[in-house]
Order: sequence, then C-alpha cells, then structure tokens
Amino acid sequence: MSTTISIANEKGGVAKTTSTGSIGSILSRLNYKVLLIDLDPQADLTISLDVQAEDRNIFDCLFHHKKIIANKVNENLILVGGDPRLTPIDFMDSVKKDKEFQFENPRLVLKSLLNQVSNKADFILMDCPPNREIITQNALAASDYVLIPSEAHNFSVNGINNIIEYLEAFVSANLNPDLRLLGLFVTRYRQNTAIHSDMVEWFESNYPDELFKAKINENITIQEATQMGRELSIHDDIKRSSQLVKKNSPFKGLSDYQELVNEILTRVDHEPRKI
Repeated sequence: MSTTISIANEKGGVAKTTSTGSIGSILSRLNYKVLLIDLDPQADLTISLDVQAEDRNIFDCLFHHKKIIANKVNENLILVGGDPRLTPIDFMDSVKKDKEFQFENPRLVLKSLLNQVSNKADFILMDCPPNREIITQNALAASDYVLIPSEAHNFSVNGINNIIEYLEAFVSANLNPDLRLLGLFVTRYRQNTAIHSDMVEWFESNYPDELFKAKINENITIQEATQMGRELSIHDDIKRSSQLVKKNSPFKGLSDYQELVNEILTRVDHEPRKI
C-alpha cells in the first residue's frame, strides 16, 4: 500500500512546493516509487520540475480521464501536473456537472481517483494550495499523514496553531479518522539569527514531539535548482562537476532535505501522534 502524505500549510511562502519536490526526488533516488500530485492552480511544482503537463494534469485526471495519467521525472518519480482550473469554484462546478460524483461527498473525489494507484507507488506526495478549501480538503481526506513546513518567523505561529486545530476538527468530523500529523519542520532557516533561534525554541517547547530535528537552511542553490527545473540531486551533480575544487559532500540545501527524509522514513515506520 502507498503511504500518502499531504504537504500543507494555509500560509503561503513556506516552501511547500520546494519541499514536496525535494522530498519526492530524494525518496525516488532511494529507490522508492513516488507519485507527486500538484494541487495548486499556479502549478509551481510542475514548473519547478520542468514538466509540460498538458492533459496529464490532476484536473483532467479527475474529470476527463477518470484515471491517473502522470509525467515521468525520473525512473522512480512521476508527477501529475497542476492546472489553472483547479480553483475551488471550477472544482465544485465540475463536480456538480459530473454524474459519477453528483451524489458523493465532494471531498472524496480525489480519494476515489487515488485508489487506482494505492498498490503501485510507495509514496504519494501532494502539494496543497495555501488554504483550507475544497482542494486541500480532498487531499486531507485521501491522506495517511500531513506534513507541515513552516518558516522560523513569528507570523508562522498562528498558521501552525490554526492548521493543527483544523486537522483536529477534520478528524473529529469523521472526514478521515485515520489521518495522522507526521510532523512539522522549519524552512528558510538562518543560523546565528536571533529571531530564527527564538522561533525554533518556541516550536521545540510547544511541539516537541512533532518538530523534526532537520532544518532546511536558507540556500540560494535550492532557488537555482527550482528556477532551472532541476531535481536537487541533479543540480548538485552539475554544480560540483563545474567546480575546480571537488567536494565529496552535497550542497547544504540537499543535505538538509536528505536529513529530513531520513527522519520521515523513521516516523512512517513508527506510529506518529494521533490528531
């Protein structure tokens, strides 16, 4: 069975998309079969991996093909692209017009689709839009776990509290009673910065069991990779091959995500805290 994880936070700009692509890529390089799903109408995940989605996008899969049609990124990594029509209004309009789903809970449309591939991938990772509306609700209803990225910034505190409270309400309403909080992790971290250190201490005090030890440091090389449409490991190989002095270790951004993936694999093997 696949392990399905939603990467979610109602606050934008916390590296959800970068994290989804990076985690998926690293898992695939560890020989796991990974399916990425871009649920954001801006399709940034699709763009960051240089994929031309065309009709191989999640909107067409849901309402036209009725099956998963994905784009190959590497031998173990495939992606179902995002689509501008994947807005709450367009989604609900399509649900209402779809005879197959007109009497179903609209939050379960995506879950029905993913049932096709539950035995064909080791991991399904979904990049959620920065809100709690129907697309995110579909992702949560179809997921085993939720993974929350957050900046080390005081504006992120309310966002973390809000999304965890929402997850608790989601489970209590029996929309997905088996949903688990996999954890939260800090992105765009700057070492030796007082405000970032203070915020990490706050996370450690308030969410000691949920916070991952790995921190994703602010790193220009991560931005370069996403802008060039490259997986982090490929970008790292290209960067190192062009250097006069060769380094044995990967660049910091890639190593940060590798540490995070190791922790994720450990937590998936052990039962996380129930929401």
